[in-house]
Amino acid sequence: MDSYSFSAISSFKTCPKSFEYKYIKKIQEAFFSIESYMGTSVHETLKWAYEQKQKNIELQIDDINNQYKYSWDKGPLLKVKVIKINNSIEDYFNQGLELLTSYFQRVFCFDKSESLHLEHKFEILLDNDIKYRGIIDRVSKTQDKVIRITDFKTGKVSHPLETLQLPSYALYIFENNLDTKIELSFEDLKEKREVVVPFLREDTKNVKISLMEEITRIKNTNDFRTQPSILCMWCGYNKICENPHDSVKSTLNSKNLLNSENEYEKCCPKCGEVLVKREGKFGAFMGCSNFPECKYTLDLKEFKNQGTENEDAKKICPECGSLLKERKGKFGKFIGCKNYPECKYTRKEW
Repeated sequence: MDSYSFSAISSFKTCPKSFEYKYIKKIQEAFFSIESYMGTSVHETLKWAYEQKQKNIELQIDDINNQYKYSWDKGPLLKVKVIKINNSIEDYFNQGLELLTSYFQRVFCFDKSESLHLEHKFEILLDNDIKYRGIIDRVSKTQDKVIRITDFKTGKVSHPLETLQLPSYALYIFENNLDTKIELSFEDLKEKREVVVPFLREDTKNVKISLMEEITRIKNTNDFRTQPSILCMWCGYNKICENPHDSVKSTLNSKNLLNSENEYEKCCPKCGEVLVKREGKFGAFMGCSNFPECKYTLDLKEFKNQGTENEDAKKICPECGSLLKERKGKFGKFIGCKNYPECKYTRKEW
């Protein structure tokens, strides 16, 4: 890797194995947590709302609600997983709606600051061969002519100076603005509060040093070990991980699974949920445990045969998350997705 982000650094600190799956092997996650899905929909709605404000379009709460529903419905809901017991997708939809309604009435209607950037992607050079990138939710200029870097939070909120996220964003702003004052802000949507602190140019030196220390630690790592924790339940790689947290193991063991040496074979390629044995009109078959939301099925014989394939073939398709297998074509052997023709991913060799 020659380009890093705060998300990548945080991923490595939380679990090096998850970092390896996502940023080095570039394997797609089998599912998205409902919390992250809700957060994405809220962020997209806030970006849209501030874009309308820039155009001097006056919004009503119904406009916000309609845009939120649009953002929610257009996402990959089939790949969303609800982890917490006694919660539903509808519960999280309503939670996001409440967060936006509160922010609209509490802040948005009275916000006189000027939006300079929304969902702004940036990249800076930290060293000769190391780049740092990020996406800033909002960069605005207050009525006091101060540049404010805001990150909207739908979950747990820390102090802006407790992590490198906002200070690293300030590093980018200072590099492109020679004479300016900067504030860092976490907008805590859940607790209905804003945490704002000033940030000085002289502090950026320590930020750069800290970023390089974190990145050097990653670059010098050859053994990406699993770091099990309760957070494994929310990880989209927990079914292919060789040593997940006990909470994940107990969940997998509680399902009606066929014996298999490879966890890849137990994942639905459509939504990432567990495949379970079912009885139908024409006998037994493997079906997605997320039925009726996901109607994926697999012939039982084909499912059992997966366990006898060459060990090298048990790899994941980077396009859809299904198994890859060796195939023969017009021009010889190649590696193709087992989910063909729905997925047409191929490559020449393992």
